[in-house]
Amino acid sequence: MANVEQFKKAVTEAGAVAIRIMRGPRGAERLIIQTPGGLITREVPLRGDLGKDIQLAATSAKEIVASAKDLTSAPARNLSTARGPSAANEPTPHRARP
Repeated sequence: MANVEQFKKAVTEAGAVAIRIMRGPRGAERLIIQTPGGLITREVPLRGDLGKDIQLAATSAKEIVASAKDLTSAPARNLSTARGPSAANEPTPHRARP
């Protein structure tokens, strides 16, 4: 039970939620983590080395939290019409109408 609490603590500190540990058909275990609100869910394979497994779970939790922030960020409101530093020196391409 102490191992489960360590996983929960590491994942929570990264900003995600540890849902459960699942066992696959061949006995391999996976930690299921999710962003708050359930936008992204990820399975983290557990290798059997508690220290490395906790580190992998925390890293994975940070990744999904960052991805969720990108997905839910406010849309850009002010877009530049310039294409870059050389945009002023380039002629505007004209297309012939068919």
